[in-house]
Amino acid sequence: MKKFTVIFIIISSLAFFNKTIISKVIIFTLSKKIDRNIYIKNINIDYSKKKITLTSIEVKSNSEIYYKNIFEAEKIEIEYDFKSLFTDLIIINHLIFYNPKIFVDIDMTNTEISNDNLDEVRKQEENYKPKIYPIKKKDINFLILKFYTYDTQGFIKTSDKMNEIKINLSNISFNRVGSKTTGTQHYKKVFKIILGDMFLKIPDINLKNLIKKTYKLQFE
Repeated sequence: MKKFTVIFIIISSLAFFNKTIISKVIIFTLSKKIDRNIYIKNINIDYSKKKITLTSIEVKSNSEIYYKNIFEAEKIEIEYDFKSLFTDLIIINHLIFYNPKIFVDIDMTNTEISNDNLDEVRKQEENYKPKIYPIKKKDINFLILKFYTYDTQGFIKTSDKMNEIKINLSNISFNRVGSKTTGTQHYKKVFKIILGDMFLKIPDINLKNLIKKTYKLQFE
């Protein structure tokens, strides 16, 4: 009986340790991919269902003007294709964001947008140099077969106004979102579509037109 108990404790400890390692790898990989610090309160991995659940997610802002985070979500569910983890194309069967929140800081100077926490203004400067990543021996891509967002909210704060703008966004679903441009919708384009939906609902017409001009967005 004692031997069985010891073996059970060892196996349980190894399982917990592996989940801890995987959790750290997930946070590190995501942080490196988007070049922002990420905080996740809890990561639950269900091997039998091939499912990962993240709770209380926060993506920190690199240029904090008003908001400390650029993104938050109550929960994110990821259902993955196990076999694809051993290939150069990781397949996510479905990715669901519950109660996500997007925070946009806009710094105004002489009625013009001079800075933001999206780094879009900085990217349009003439002397801007994009970050150069080292060439990988093997490039790992991903494909999300189904992507959903539920009860999304957007928050916009400009430095020239006291109150923030709160916007309730539409529930959104996408098929075949990935890191490749062939046969998929690129994830950066999907993010712009979501931002477009958010900016389209701004009640301040002048701010909406200024954002459209500055970010070169087509959201009409």
